[in-house]
Amino acid sequence: MEKNIEFFDINFWFGENYLSQKYTLFEEDAAKILQKRKIENNINFTLISNFLSYFYSPAVGNDLTSELIKKDEFKDAGVAGALFMEQEWFYHPDDFENWLIKRNKNGFKLLRLFPKSHKYPFELSLFTPFYEILNSYNFPVMISIDELDITGNKNIEWDKIAEIADMYDNMPIIIEGGQSKELMYNCFLLTLLNNTSNVYIETHNLLGFNQVEDIVDFKGADRLIFGSYYPFFDDKLAVSRIINSSLDVKDKTKIASINMKCIIDNIII
Repeated sequence: MEKNIEFFDINFWFGENYLSQKYTLFEEDAAKILQKRKIENNINFTLISNFLSYFYSPAVGNDLTSELIKKDEFKDAGVAGALFMEQEWFYHPDDFENWLIKRNKNGFKLLRLFPKSHKYPFELSLFTPFYEILNSYNFPVMISIDELDITGNKNIEWDKIAEIADMYDNMPIIIEGGQSKELMYNCFLLTLLNNTSNVYIETHNLLGFNQVEDIVDFKGADRLIFGSYYPFFDDKLAVSRIINSSLDVKDKTKIASINMKCIIDNIII
């Protein structure tokens, strides 16, 4: 039965990685890999993130992703898009709502925030117009721990995430681990989960012994969401970490796909 668990991957990157050809994944190769994962690992749904949106232009990358997910080979792989915040909306915040509605109807199910890399604020006082709209539509956002490390010295601004979650409790906030493989954040993650109702942890870097199990024991399986972080991390390893955990099948299924499906189904656009 566990081999039949369906996975929904929220953290798959494609396109040209300007820093490393090792992690470059062009369109035709991405389609083949997505189909292969579907067959071999039962990853039947994937939110794709475009390196072009990260390294060059969020707007251009969003447009390219929008065209890509309309193609049959990507539709067959169960693909939807991850949005990147476009700087234009800081000039014209009143247009953000229509943009979000249009992008959602074009297949985007998540907004990724890169305040450190793309040089914009995410704090409660400065991002309020956008959080209010996202909250009104129950639209999920995802932010990496790397993006919260403002100083580069692992000084993570956890309290700011807690404040945002408390103020906008209809907006799911997904924390993903980026390049981090360290266990030093466990206590912060547990405290964050304990003091919020709408913060979720993505799983790709939870590779420590019993790390996933400990979080589930502490707060239940409802607050964990599967992500592979491909091509940086191996998707087979990400899947096997959940499949081979000591959790019961019900909890594994929640983490693998049900939790994210519920978040998407709850978007009210």
